[in-house]
Amino acid sequence: MLRLDVAIPVYNAAATLEAAAMSALQQPQVHTVWLVDDASTDNSLAVMQHLQQHYAERVRIIALPQNGGVSVARNQALWRSQAECIAFLDADDAYLPGALEAPWVALSQQPMLGLVRLGLLAQGFPTHFMQHPGFARAWQSLEMTVGGNTVFRRAVLLACGGFPEDALFRRLGGEDAALGIALTRASVVGTLFAEKMVVHNYRPGMHAERLLNAHLGLLSSAPASAEDLAAAEAVTQRIVHQMTAVRASLDVAQTGICPLHITRGEA
Repeated sequence: MLRLDVAIPVYNAAATLEAAAMSALQQPQVHTVWLVDDASTDNSLAVMQHLQQHYAERVRIIALPQNGGVSVARNQALWRSQAECIAFLDADDAYLPGALEAPWVALSQQPMLGLVRLGLLAQGFPTHFMQHPGFARAWQSLEMTVGGNTVFRRAVLLACGGFPEDALFRRLGGEDAALGIALTRASVVGTLFAEKMVVHNYRPGMHAERLLNAHLGLLSSAPASAEDLAAAEAVTQRIVHQMTAVRASLDVAQTGICPLHITRGEA
């Protein structure tokens, strides 16, 4: 059966990190939990070291020297993991018991799956979101475009180049959406939304808040410019192109060494 790791990017999450990490460690399918400190300025690194002391065989720490953003932090775990599958959890969220069993089985038994997304349980969100008639539809859009509910076949994510680290996303967010859209175009994405297995906790200014505001028509700030939207679409197309190129080079009937001969024409 496939080995499964969990990666948790951490930036100033000392208050919630232990609960997130413990929820991953308590999943029977998880081999290693990667905690990536993105140059936090609070006590996050000390919490990580405390967890490593108690779970030395299962917790690995990566401490980045400077803040690079969530994509950089996630990719550091992706490069170092040796597992066939890797899940990503946000440091202020948590898995419910049994959350990773179904995606682990699905990825083990269905080779065509590149990604499985888990249902998110809204926790602590303001009532103007929860009671809005369009909330359910907007929430499903969020479940399809965030990173903290994902379980990847690691080889597929590597073929994508990992999470996009473009400066555009450091400024506006949305790196999860660009990657997620690319995967729906170039691979098979499984969804497990009937049961909500990842507790998604509200905090002011979070990506979910911005997305819900936009989908529900509550957005007060200016929308992304046409140039930014075009740049994000270009990143999505780049990822699709990378995956298509990998598929073409691997989907061959014969493998081995092929001598190449060059014939130069006359000038």
